[in-house]
This record gives sequence, structure tokens and C-alpha cells, in this order.
Amino acid sequence: MSRASVLLILLLFVACTSDPAKPTPDAGPEATACEHREDCEGGQVCGTEGFCGPCESSGQCRLKERCDADAHACVLREGWGTDCTVSADCELGMWCREGLCRQRADVVLCPSGSKDECPSGQRCDTANFVCEEDLGCVEDADCGAEERCNTGLHACVPRCTEATAPQVCASGEHCAEGRCVQCEADAECGPGLICDVAGRCAATPRCYSDRDCTVPLQCHVPSGACLPALPPCTSDDGCAVDQRCDVGTGTCVPRACAPDALEPNDTPATAYPVRASRYVGLTLCADDVDYFSITLERGDQLGVNVEADAFAEPAFSTTLQDASGRVLALGHFLATHVAAVPGTYTVRVAAQGSEPRSYDVGFFLSRGTPCDDDSHEPNDTSATATLFTAGAVIEGMLCPQDQDHFLLTVPEGQGVRVSLSNYVATDGLLRLCLLGGDGTQELGCSTEASGATVSVSGSIAGGRTLTVRITGDDARTTNGYTLQAELLP
Repeated sequence: MSRASVLLILLLFVACTSDPAKPTPDAGPEATACEHREDCEGGQVCGTEGFCGPCESSGQCRLKERCDADAHACVLREGWGTDCTVSADCELGMWCREGLCRQRADVVLCPSGSKDECPSGQRCDTANFVCEEDLGCVEDADCGAEERCNTGLHACVPRCTEATAPQVCASGEHCAEGRCVQCEADAECGPGLICDVAGRCAATPRCYSDRDCTVPLQCHVPSGACLPALPPCTSDDGCAVDQRCDVGTGTCVPRACAPDALEPNDTPATAYPVRASRYVGLTLCADDVDYFSITLERGDQLGVNVEADAFAEPAFSTTLQDASGRVLALGHFLATHVAAVPGTYTVRVAAQGSEPRSYDVGFFLSRGTPCDDDSHEPNDTSATATLFTAGAVIEGMLCPQDQDHFLLTVPEGQGVRVSLSNYVATDGLLRLCLLGGDGTQELGCSTEASGATVSVSGSIAGGRTLTVRITGDDARTTNGYTLQAELLP
């Protein structure tokens, strides 16, 4: 065969085996050279050949994007936008969440910057201190200060050191480059196993999220396989109303509300003793209430954070009580209180409705400044009001979640003037009210910044026993005050 014939065959072989889908340097004006995803427009990604082209996996897109299976282009994930980066980009009173300006009622705040303040499946955006959908991570910058990005898991994990590894890492894990792993090389795994990109020993490479699969395949996390379609269910939404999803098997099973591992804890007497930790996989069945007990020292600030379906937040009630049953703090998913006296405190978690509610709950301790009750407690209700006479001077203290009540008897034919003074307006406004003796009829109220006075004439007050009520501007108010009363002709 001649040299020319050989050359012709080689050229034909190269032409036939070339992949027309991959742009080459001479592919024409539509092929854009790139180094990063940001160099490409129209949702294209930067391919291994250094040119912009279609995406094959969401892992090639930005964190807030996914690869559209039809267009093979990166598009924003559902619920995300590009209208704002910080809340200052929005109109006054609006908050930036997931790149969109939202009303205050549509956001959950996380003022400390911790994801523990956010519902399950969300984390705190520390630029705006609002809770957003947890999309995982692609680099450490996507995580909190005390976290690192495990790029194999696509998840933020606690940052560890050799010293903290026994507390931070799970059994069988060690600390490597600031994150907990099972292995760093195949040799650290058993025979036939490999060390995968997440630092875990596995029989074969597996997926940890849809970002690991080519579209339109989806990651079945329990098996680690990329599948054309997931098993029958991945959540209760894929089952009939009388069924729930067993995520481990991907099958729908009868919706029987089974008690969780901490039951029975339906009464204060059977409260489950807890410590500063998280308790997961808990369930509230119909008409169920869960109680937890925790021992606090003076100055301990307890934060209780319930994690559940964000849309179920209005149905939840979280209450902190002292040994006498007095309510010290309450909220839906969050409650916090600084203990003024050492002792055992009780946390009550309940939910409205007949459907089972799954939740996790975390108990977090820090140091705070306690609010010491005055000597007139307990006087949180009209029924427990403290006796009070005209001319007397009472020094009181209003603590968070507190109300103070006093009973005052006015002689026939006389009126009364009640005044509140010596409280610091910047510590929270106090509200003074005069009520009928049963505490239901409001006769007059005052809310002044530097003091409060309420007067009632003799035609209304004469010959009656009145209730003086002092409340805070909100449930967190902590303020001292001086209470006085004088009779009027």
C-alpha cells in the first residue's frame, strides 16, 4: 500500500472517531474558551477541553443552580433568584432570602448566625441572618466558621483537630485536614473496598447527591446508585394519606404513629432527662405531649431549638417551666431563658392537629445574666396578686415572660392614682393597667417612655378592689420599677 493511501486511511479514522459534541479550538466562533464556569454564558459550563458547552450534571453548575435535563444548561433552583444579595438591596422592611426580597413574615431569622436556630433542612445565611434552604457546599466558603466542606458529601461538617476529634468525630473516624473521615487511602479500608471522595470506605464509587449523577439520573442515597427514577417514595408526599414513607426501603407503609425511643415522657413526672445535646428522630402522635427535664445552674442560658417541617412551625408549641410549673419562656420552634436559681427545669413540646409530627430537638447551654425575681412573687396572675395599699412604695422586678399583679382596695367615694417610675426605658417599655378586681375589665392603661400613671375617679373606683397589672413591651423585657398609689378626693 502506498504512503498516500495509508495517510488517507489515518485521516478518515480520525474524522470518524472524533466526538462532534466536544468543541475544539477550531470549532468556530460559537466555541468560547474558558477557565471557570463564570466565563460561560447562557447556562453553559466550562468543559475539560477548556471550552464552554452543555452541562451533564448539576455538579458542574453553581451551588444555587441545577442542570436542566432537557436544555443541558444550568438554571436557578426552584425558589431561588438573583434580585438581591443582601437585605440592603431590597425595599425597607424586606429581607433578602435565597436571592429574593421577602416580607418579614416569610423569613425565619437566625440572629446568632447558627443553623441551630433554623428549621430542619435549612441553614443560616450569615450575610443576612436569615434561614435558607441548605444546598450543601462546594467549598469551605459555603460553610460556617466552625465547619469545613466535605466536597464528596457536598455537605458542611464540623471542623475538627486532632485534639477535638474524640468529641467531634464518629466512631471509626479520624481527623484529616480539618474534617472527620473514615479513610484517606484505599489501604485504610478492608479487602475489596476503596476510599471514596467523601473519605468513606465503600465497595464501589457511590453518589451522595444528585450533583454526582448525570441528568436526568437521580441519586438514591441509601444505595448510592444513580437511577432513572427513585423508588416509590422518598417522603410522605409520595404515599397515600393513610401511609407514610419508610425512607430506608423507599416503600410506603401503614401510617401508624409509633412512639419514639424517649417515651413515655407525656407528663412532667415522666419527663425525659436531657443534657446539652441534640435528640433526633422524635415523634408527636395525636394529642401527644413530650416533656424533657434539664438541670441548670444560676446564670445558665438554655436555648431550645425544635427542628421540623418549616410549614408546621405554627402548629408547634415549645415551653420552658420551672419546678413550680411557672412558664418562663415559650415559642414555636425556639425558646430561651437564663436561670436565676439552680434546679431542674422542664421543657414541654407539643403540636396541634391529629397528624403525627416528626421532629428533632436541641438543647444548648451558654452563660447569661440572670433576672432575679422580686420578693412579691409568685404574682403572675390575678388569682395570685400581692396585696397593696395606697401610700405604700413597692420596688419590683419584671423578668422575661413575666407579669406582676397587685390588689388595691379603694375606700368609698374616693378615686385613685397609680404610678410607675424608676425603670429604664431602653431595657424595655413597661405597661401599667388598672383592672377590675377579677382582672378582666380594663379601667385604664398607660405606656409612657419614662414613667406611667393611671387615674380612676371615685365614681368608678370607690368601694372597689382593683387589680394593678404590670407587663413588658414584649416577652423578653427585663426591668425594675417603683410602684406607688395615692387616693384622690
